[in-house]
Order: sequence, then structure tokens, then C-alpha cells
Amino acid sequence: MDGRAFLQSARHLLADPSESNWRSAAGRAYYALLHECRAALERWGFPLLPRESIHSFVRVRFDYPANSDVRQVGVALGRLSLLRNAADYRLASPGKFAGAAEADAAVQWAEKAIDLLDQIDADPARRAAAVAAVRQAFP
Repeated sequence: MDGRAFLQSARHLLADPSESNWRSAAGRAYYALLHECRAALERWGFPLLPRESIHSFVRVRFDYPANSDVRQVGVALGRLSLLRNAADYRLASPGKFAGAAEADAAVQWAEKAIDLLDQIDADPARRAAAVAAVRQAFP
């Protein structure tokens, strides 16, 4: 299974409106992008290290490199991470999950970032620049 399969789960959750489904959809969107980012890093020669948290491994490799494509994916991943944390841990009030808007936005952010990863991989020059930027940030 690939990470983007979680987007299908998120869409199913959005089709059945409820606070719990909106919260869960936001989480599925985050994990869709997280796993697609991990897979991209692996394709680019940066496998997940044993005993390292997938969350921190992926996040820092998309946050720190000086490459606009990589950073754009990192921004989406950061936004989704914050939203997932709110969805999973701030349960006292509906907050952002009183309606579907935040969960819908989460799915769209994940889709756009995954599309960008696909564009990077499809363009040898963009891919080489992304790999070089990650390698420079994490020699």
C-alpha cells in the first residue's frame, strides 16, 4: 500500500459528516503525505534509519533543505501535523472540527503536496535539485 491510499479513506470519512470523521479525515490526510514523503526520500537515497521516528525523520528533511519544492512540501506537512495533533489531542471542544472545512482543506493540502512530489520525481532536473538540497542539509 502507498501513503496516498489514505486519501481515499479521508474522502470516505468526509462523506459521512461528523466531528469524529472530520478529525479522522485530517489524520488520514497527514499520514497520506507523511508516507508519500518517506517513500520519496527512500527513492532519493535517504532510507528511514533504524529506530528513528518516521515523523521527525521526514519532517526535518522537508523543513531544512534550501529548495523551494522540498520546502513547499514541508510547509504542507507541518500544517497537516498541527491539524492532526489538534484532531487527536484537543478533544474538549470541537474547535476546528465543528464543521468539515478544516478536514476538507487537509485533504486538499495533502493532494497538492503529493502532486508536487510526483512533479519533482517526473522532472530529472527538479529531482536532482531536491536530492542535492536534502543531501546538503543532511550529509
